[in-house]
Amino acid sequence: MKLSPAQEASIAALMTRLYDDIHAIESEFALHIGGGDFRPRIEYFHDAIRAFTSDDAGQREAGGRLCVETLAYDLACLRYLHAMPLSPFTPHAANLSPHVEMVKLDQLLVAKATRPDRATKERLGELYQNYAMLFAALLKPFADADYHERTDSLNHDVRDVNAIAGQLEAMLGGKGGLDALAGNINHLEDAQLRHELLSFLQAQGHKKKENIRKLLQYLKDKTSAKDKEIQAIEEAHMNYALAQLGVYESSKDLLKKMAGQGMNLVGQFVESAMAQTRREMGR
Repeated sequence: MKLSPAQEASIAALMTRLYDDIHAIESEFALHIGGGDFRPRIEYFHDAIRAFTSDDAGQREAGGRLCVETLAYDLACLRYLHAMPLSPFTPHAANLSPHVEMVKLDQLLVAKATRPDRATKERLGELYQNYAMLFAALLKPFADADYHERTDSLNHDVRDVNAIAGQLEAMLGGKGGLDALAGNINHLEDAQLRHELLSFLQAQGHKKKENIRKLLQYLKDKTSAKDKEIQAIEEAHMNYALAQLGVYESSKDLLKKMAGQGMNLVGQFVESAMAQTRREMGR
């Protein structure tokens, strides 16, 4: 189910209302992010929603706030806070919000002796459950897009580097052509590696077999590193899907309740996102 911009804005607005309710409780009871970040814990997660609604393309790139590794970790933490609403957590990385504001150092930064009562604790857990359910569905397209784009790019790199390595091995046996090798190097998408290999050719490094052998080992290490990166991205994408499934299974009653309150769009959207995830996991 693809949402229109207006529907996306509606879901984001609902998440912002949940954010406001969580923020009020966490501010009152000094439930902060930690690690030098004195904001209420929900701010860390809502940074992703701010990135979603911003026009900053960098937030959607590798290492950005909406990369699949960070989103998968977010979901794991949100599920944890649903189950243990008063527990601390560790942010995945030092990703800053697209909206950076000064934090006023006032009495809210001093831990209070009082703790939330049972009703408040349960309310906070329920709010995090609602937030996690919408978070998982709304940001799934970004987790998917980041996963597909980066793994496709890395797989292309590995194939291209392996082709170049094959040409270098042929040169060791007195075969292969320099023009074909240079052509393949020029088609590398990895700019740094392309520059290094072209510099190798310009320095006439290919004329010595020992230099070629060293370069082949370097390329082997490069492909190994890229394979490990692919594996890490694939693992993060699977973790996102598993966390999304866990959130969905624990929210079925909530979805029925929301449907009874006339919030059918939310239910349909979450159901659609979950159905897509199940299809992908069944491939």
